[in-house]
Amino acid sequence: MHLLVVLSLLFSLAAFTETSAQSADLGKYTLNIDSCRIKSTLSFISDDLTRGRHTGTPGSMIVQSFIRQRFAEMAMIPFYSSNYTQSFRVELPPERSGYFSKDSIINGRNIIGVIPSLYYTDEYILISAHYDHLGIIGGRIYNGADDNASGVTALLTVADMFYKMRLDRSGPKKNIIFALFDAKEINMAGSEYFMKTLPINPSKISYAINLDQIGCTFAPPQEREDYLLYVASPSIRNEIKRRADLVNNFFNVNLEIDHTFYGSQPFYDIFLKTSDQYNMIKKGIPSVMFTSGIHMHTYKPTDDHYFINYPVFISRIRFIFYLADHLSRFYK
Repeated sequence: MHLLVVLSLLFSLAAFTETSAQSADLGKYTLNIDSCRIKSTLSFISDDLTRGRHTGTPGSMIVQSFIRQRFAEMAMIPFYSSNYTQSFRVELPPERSGYFSKDSIINGRNIIGVIPSLYYTDEYILISAHYDHLGIIGGRIYNGADDNASGVTALLTVADMFYKMRLDRSGPKKNIIFALFDAKEINMAGSEYFMKTLPINPSKISYAINLDQIGCTFAPPQEREDYLLYVASPSIRNEIKRRADLVNNFFNVNLEIDHTFYGSQPFYDIFLKTSDQYNMIKKGIPSVMFTSGIHMHTYKPTDDHYFINYPVFISRIRFIFYLADHLSRFYK
């Protein structure tokens, strides 16, 4: 009996030592987050220059080029063939046909890259966000700063931290797919096509993390503005709750994480189906979507970059990086 107690204490000490070392290692990446670059990235993506980033428009192509350049700077490997772009055809709904294009069928483009694991594994973590928005409606530009320039900016920042981690030869433990989807605002056509043409077995994607509208603080579940909401696959809800709390507390991020989506199960279930993670869930991939919730500027021309709460936004980015790394350390 005494031997079992001693062994248990030794195991706990070893686990604590490893976790403490992990905290110190990961901390050097999050402490050096470039807040100026975050602001310039988000404001560029949601600038009037990109004209609301509707699928198939010149503004969308400007953002695509920007994303590809950032992927190349991080030495990402293309997920498909020799480049980062996955093109697909998408049919415009009747109310948009003829408004954004003379054709009812237009080209969409997903931008997808991979930061490979430090050592070989055939398992993946998928981190995604959509970069498209509503374009110009009634002569007004819908810039979509929160929806979803914030998600794109968070993804690029997290990717940069994993890139630096790999340069230091300290990770990642799994291959990380970074997918920026087009045409989310057209029935989630980009992520649907991505899943339809997935070149690996979906079972090889251990977890999918989708980021959609995470920069504002207008819809807190309680009184604190430093909050974060999420919805997750039924199969991993308890697990994500446990792991999110562990990461949040251990790394002293200290966000107020709402595990219930405002305490409404019907609202939770509806919101689970409203963004790209739903296409992953339908393929059996354990998925979670992080958001700061819908608010008075959602789908309005007033969704501009000066409404982003950057200190809270950066805390959310830190949390997502820590969680993604944490999930990459577990094998099915």
